[in-house]
Order: sequence, then C-alpha cells, then structure tokens
Amino acid sequence: MDALLPVLINNLKHPLTILLITLGIYQLAETVFIRLGRKGWLHPLITSSICIYLIIKWTPLDLQTYLTHSEILKTLLAPFTVALAVPLSSQMQHLRTLAGPLIGTLILGGILAGAAGVGIAWVSGGTPDILLALSPKAVTTAVAMVMAEQLGAIVPLVVSAVVVSGIFGGLIGPSLCKAFGITDPRAIGFAMGINAHAVGTARSFEIDVNMGAYASLGMSLNAIFTPMLLPIVIHWLM
Repeated sequence: MDALLPVLINNLKHPLTILLITLGIYQLAETVFIRLGRKGWLHPLITSSICIYLIIKWTPLDLQTYLTHSEILKTLLAPFTVALAVPLSSQMQHLRTLAGPLIGTLILGGILAGAAGVGIAWVSGGTPDILLALSPKAVTTAVAMVMAEQLGAIVPLVVSAVVVSGIFGGLIGPSLCKAFGITDPRAIGFAMGINAHAVGTARSFEIDVNMGAYASLGMSLNAIFTPMLLPIVIHWLM
C-alpha cells in the first residue's frame, strides 16, 4: 500500500488510476458500512461519493477528467442492473399464479412511488425543474438517466434523487413492512424493487433469496412501466 499510494498520486489523471481509486474507495466504504452495523448515514453510496468529491476538490484531478475516464462504470451500470434479474428464473413457475396481484401492485405502486415525491415537492414549493427531476426517481439509475435526458431534466439532480430514495427505501423498507405485519418475503421484495430499485433489490438479496428475486422482478417491471407512463403524464401536466 505504501508503494502503491505514490504511484496513484503521480498518475492521478490516468484512466486506470481513476478506476482503481473509484472501486477501491467504494470497497472500503462498503467494508466500513458493514462493520459499523449498516448505519444509514454511512451507506457506501454516500460516503464513497463524498470521498470522490474531496479528491476532485483537493487534488489536481478535475471533474471532467474524472467523468471521462469513469465512463466505463456508467456503461456497465445497465448490464449489472439486468444481472439482478437472473435469480428470478428460479421463481418462474410461481409467477403465473401471482400475475394478477403482481400487476395490480405494479400499477398502483409505480404510480404512487413517483407521485409521492413529486407531490411533496410541489406542496413544498418546488420549481418545475425539481418536479421534473423527481418524477423518474422510482426507477433504477440506468433507466432514470436515459429518461432524464429525454425529458430534459437535470441529470445530476435525477441521479441524486434516485440514489437517495433507493438508500432510504432499502434501509427502512423491511422494518416498515414488519411494523405493518407484512411478513411474506415475496410481497416485501416486490415492494422494495418498485420503490427502492437496485439498492432495495441488493438489500433484499441480503435478507432472503426469494425476497431478492421478487425485488428484481419489481425493479425490472417498474423500469418498463414508468417510462411508458411518465411521458404521457408530463405531457398532460405541462
């Protein structure tokens, strides 16, 4: 480590260095998150983002260079998200009997997940830019970024809304379901996938494989449903 650090500093703007720094910081942040009891304010997406911000602020590395050389991670985001649906193949025999409840939950949950954030922001006096940025917050980051570009929303604000809602949903979702007496891992997982997308799905897999499989189903179906519905709603409202 003592030998590696000077090499990284001297080659700070090299693409490989940026990838090593990004992945290394995230791994370190995740280790700290797990060892300190999974505190919400220590979620690795938050702490690693702060560390990257400090590196860009206090070193010769500039934002544009970092964005350019970390583009491969953005490219890999979509296939990694799709890979979360692979365990769903083990549940295919059960999906036909649950099609009705799942579709009903998807429609109601997908609408409420997006409308809740936009509604609260509207009541709080949010500007049209903020309302537009919050509208795709219920879908996973890879889909939300594409939607943001097509809708003309502020992409960094959209990504922030998606990440924060995912962390929040992933942390409180299981406890909230337990408080309301919901114990079926399929129901909890499907709700986590719709409301907390990839972060909620990853959290569901940590708790139970079946819960994770249904979370990946909820996330995947909502990633199809919301982009179909949202442009119509926005066109009607604006």
